[in-house]
Amino acid sequence: MSSDLSKYPEDNPFSLKQNHTTYTYTIISERFYPPDIVRYTSAHSRNGTKYKIPDNYLVQTKWGREKSRHVVECEIEYDINEPKKNPNTQAKLSGVHVFGLNAIDVEREREKKKRSHSLKPFAMLSESMKTKRSRAFSMHVGTVFNNETPKFYNPVDQPVLQELRFNVQNKGYVVNFHQNIEKNNQHIEAITKIIDQSPISRDAYRNLAALQYELPRDHMILNARKKINKEMSQQIPISILNITDIPIPLIATNEPSDIDNQEVEEEMHKYIGKAGYRRITDILLFLIPDLVNRKVLSTNSPVIHIRISGDGRNVGRKIKHVMMTCSVLDDVSNLYSADYHHTILLCPGTENYNLFKKIMAPLVDELDNLVKNGLVDSMGIRWQIKPYFSSDWKFLCIVLGFNAPNTTYFCPWCLCTKRDIGTQDKVYTIEKSMEQLKAAKPSPGHTKPPLIPMISLDHYVPDELHVMLRIWDRLWSLVIQELKSESRYDEYNRGVIIREMERISVKFQFWQEHNTESWSYTSLMGDDKEKVLHSFNFEVIFDKERAILINHLWRDFYALYKLMKQPGADPSFFAGQAKKWLYLFLTPHEALNVVTIILMLILQYATDGNSRDYLKAKQKDVYTITGLRWKLSLVKYLHSKDIIHRDLE
Repeated sequence: MSSDLSKYPEDNPFSLKQNHTTYTYTIISERFYPPDIVRYTSAHSRNGTKYKIPDNYLVQTKWGREKSRHVVECEIEYDINEPKKNPNTQAKLSGVHVFGLNAIDVEREREKKKRSHSLKPFAMLSESMKTKRSRAFSMHVGTVFNNETPKFYNPVDQPVLQELRFNVQNKGYVVNFHQNIEKNNQHIEAITKIIDQSPISRDAYRNLAALQYELPRDHMILNARKKINKEMSQQIPISILNITDIPIPLIATNEPSDIDNQEVEEEMHKYIGKAGYRRITDILLFLIPDLVNRKVLSTNSPVIHIRISGDGRNVGRKIKHVMMTCSVLDDVSNLYSADYHHTILLCPGTENYNLFKKIMAPLVDELDNLVKNGLVDSMGIRWQIKPYFSSDWKFLCIVLGFNAPNTTYFCPWCLCTKRDIGTQDKVYTIEKSMEQLKAAKPSPGHTKPPLIPMISLDHYVPDELHVMLRIWDRLWSLVIQELKSESRYDEYNRGVIIREMERISVKFQFWQEHNTESWSYTSLMGDDKEKVLHSFNFEVIFDKERAILINHLWRDFYALYKLMKQPGADPSFFAGQAKKWLYLFLTPHEALNVVTIILMLILQYATDGNSRDYLKAKQKDVYTITGLRWKLSLVKYLHSKDIIHRDLE
């Protein structure tokens, strides 16, 4: 007679009370009842009960207390060739009890599991059954590991089964034991972040995960993305703005795509005529605790400087969209990290005033309230908000209601005109104010009211990266133009440029447009353009004296760019360095003017004898101003042809 104190296989070890003695069994290998040849115990009990005897059975049995404590390991293995052995009927212990052959739960479990050759082949199972069988096998291996380790290791060694890998009919399985759930979730979220930022399409990731078992499965990534989106939508809700009254055509473009992902492109198609908006208030309330904890912000001086930015982006070849972001300027160490620029507006469309006016309406109202009333956080602290605006020149001019950057009055801050370009003596300051721009008759060049008037005009700053990119493009186009003007824009010199780019680790190519004679070249990113500014040696394509001048021009601008980004740079020093660079940049234009003067003097030679004396007197000045060898060579050439009859040496 036995009485169950626990259940198997959920409990292993488990206990049975038999004839007033409690036996504790640890099933090491339950195995099976052999079909056709199964044997039974002898019937010596009062009711004549017989119990099935399993094959390949291994169990550890414990009973008794203290000095009479017994621990035995019992094993049964069939051998049909050996003669039958009769049990010792005079034994004080029951073999049935010691082996636990009357454990009903163990017997029931064996009946469920038939011998392996009777199992349905793995290939014939459904996917769910394959998973269930493999999971059961893994659990069994884990149980055996736990039961066997005490035989080989001291408990203080704490052996842990971490991973099991096996293969069934070319289908691989990897089972992880004792996972750190929190650490595993962090790993999955990190992979999700990489997939979103890279970006990696869902199909591509599935194929990659199929090859690399260490990667989380696709459904785990999907669940993590849903979880993150749900949490963020609760912390920082996204509002959808209807802008269907503003036509947003799909325009094919040859410009490089900023986002070339079909999933993203298809998603953007769904939101044509709509804009997404996140409140700056919600973003700041979410960020403030961390910023205070990192000592970026101080509750003793509750002021937050925020930067509003905007830019146009290309999604695929047909969709343009506008994006605006905000960042905390006080967080200086993360100012150039994309993770710390938080999207506040996203909308399909091109950069134009009417669209901006529509989608910025809630942003303008919110920002006006923040500037006037501040922001109260969860601790009741009122933070003063000081906003700045920064973007490329085009976006900034649209926001300020500017006519166009190529009009007569081209500057958003001062009243200079195109006629003042190249004027080196005038000191330019901010002459306009936001109040003037909001007036019924705004300053020259402004045709529409500014869209974000609560930000003072001196807080509108062009992005230094875009400044560098635009000037770099202009400098490079001048290099190409000079090669073309000298009829040296040929295959040889293009090859020289490519090899020099390779030397400074920049990938650069030329290619000929289809059915045309024009050549295009690689549009470089910001980092590569910096490398060219700093390291490209123009001696490979120009003569040494000319190359020294151009190298000087490019290196000095690179120094200006680095100085522009340097915190705490002296504005007066920067202005002086910028003016020096302007002198250098304008040198070729002054040289052309000098050549014109020389030719005019030569034409006047026959009628004005004084011109020859003037030319000789000015020769030194000509050479000093131009700094170019070919100008003096021109004078010598004219002299050698007897055009100038005086010795100019």
